Amino acid sequence: MAIIAKKKLSEKVVEEIRKRMESGELKIGDKLPNQNELSKELGVSRTSLREAMNILDLLGVIEQKPGFGTAIRKHIPQINSEGLKPTLLADGKATKELLAARKIIETGAVYLATQNATDRQIDQLEHLVNRMQKLFEKQDFPGYGQVDLKFHCQIADLSKNRFIKDAFVSIKQHMELFIQEHTLLLHDVLEESQIHHRNICRAIAARDPEQASKEMEKHITFLQGSHKNYNKRPK
Repeated sequence: MAIIAKKKLSEKVVEEIRKRMESGELKIGDKLPNQNELSKELGVSRTSLREAMNILDLLGVIEQKPGFGTAIRKHIPQINSEGLKPTLLADGKATKELLAARKIIETGAVYLATQNATDRQIDQLEHLVNRMQKLFEKQDFPGYGQVDLKFHCQIADLSKNRFIKDAFVSIKQHMELFIQEHTLLLHDVLEESQIHHRNICRAIAARDPEQASKEMEKHITFLQGSHKNYNKRPK
């Protein structure tokens, strides 16, 4: 419950900044107050504020100017009907960069996970894949997205490499936003995606790091293609 509440707070911060821009209180080029001042003004924790700033930064809404601070560089993109989350999928450049980073980090992570995971840990991965299948069949897309993220987080953890895990943590929040929107807006591609998850798991179970990396690369390449197709759809 605490995670949900925190997520809602960060979304409310994004929505509040959007409203201030629409009213003219905040304009492009304006400097935002520092994080201590802004968190007190909005009545949220520094953690929730940072989450909101990360979303705005990923979407290119804000930028850091040396000697000036955090400035607004453009309006917040359209928000989706599922809540106050900005539509990451609509920001082609951000999503392209995120998926490119995922391909580099996760193909390496799964290679090492194949070598380092215990049999019990592999069983836990298989359990996550089976849970995703059941959630997909029930059309519980939000639930599917949560387990999808957990699957990828567990592979990063099983790499047992602190630097890979640190790199993964740095993109985890953006991954969560992407996966949420991908499962809600593009659930027609989840059946194929689920096949990829199962193939990744099988390669890990077979202790074949080369194949596991290939399967992970295939999965993320598929996500890149689905994102391109999404942006080609009539608006």
